[in-house]
Amino acid sequence: MSRSERNSVIHHLRGMAVTKEVVSLEGVLKGEGLERKCRVKTLRHTTYEDDCATPSCFSYSKCEIEDADDFPDGDYEVEFDAHHVAITKKAGQYFLRCA
Repeated sequence: MSRSERNSVIHHLRGMAVTKEVVSLEGVLKGEGLERKCRVKTLRHTTYEDDCATPSCFSYSKCEIEDADDFPDGDYEVEFDAHHVAITKKAGQYFLRCA
């Protein structure tokens, strides 16, 4: 059994199936006048209508920056798979920024 199979969960809701799996994606971290490529670990939710093999949509939750950097503490934005997430770096750790 592969890692993605072990981390994948399937939920069936009213003719739709939703899979959840932890994935690592390439992203871009921007802020404080800096920019770099990064790896983002996130929980991807994939929705399939009825028994269709093609997903109808993707959404993400619980994202975190996987790789270290020397960026100063401050406010940043990470972009991955056309999604933008506001984050803050504090004491060397990245956290989701509440609106």
